[in-house]
Amino acid sequence: MSLKRLAMVAIWGLLVLAGIFVTVRFTGLMDHMLPAGDPPNMTFGRDADLPNVPNFFLACPVDRLPDSDRAMQSPSFAASVATLTEVLIETAPDHGMTLMTDVSGGKAGRLYFLARSAVFRFPDWVEIELILPETGNDVAFCLFAQSVYGRDDFGQNEKRTRAWLADVEARMGQNQ
Repeated sequence: MSLKRLAMVAIWGLLVLAGIFVTVRFTGLMDHMLPAGDPPNMTFGRDADLPNVPNFFLACPVDRLPDSDRAMQSPSFAASVATLTEVLIETAPDHGMTLMTDVSGGKAGRLYFLARSAVFRFPDWVEIELILPETGNDVAFCLFAQSVYGRDDFGQNEKRTRAWLADVEARMGQNQ
């Protein structure tokens, strides 16, 4: 087979594969091929049982923050739980997340978001537990973001979490 013919076959093969990918990706089939399953249902606290693989990121107030290099202190806000919840839900789509209302299992004070990567639509769960203040008006939360597939998320859960919380802090600062 000549080099020219081999190049033509390779180009044709790549075009066919690209066409298949575009069809699967942009028709919504990829979301069905990579189901998200159930959310992780994290138990937050200093002694939380964290995954053994680096495909997660965690944010909690300092008194609940486990010792992990994949965690940060979450902000607290002088606002109502309803206001914080509203801002979390409003800003989530800007970071590729969708509120999942059918997975909470009736747990009050919990929000579950499904995030999907831009190109291949890999699912990540983002779970938030709102923490009501014992005294005063400071409402806080714990957040756990974890990839459904793979052993490593290459820092994507951390990147998304930090960007999202920066947006929430900016919005909450405007609302106060």
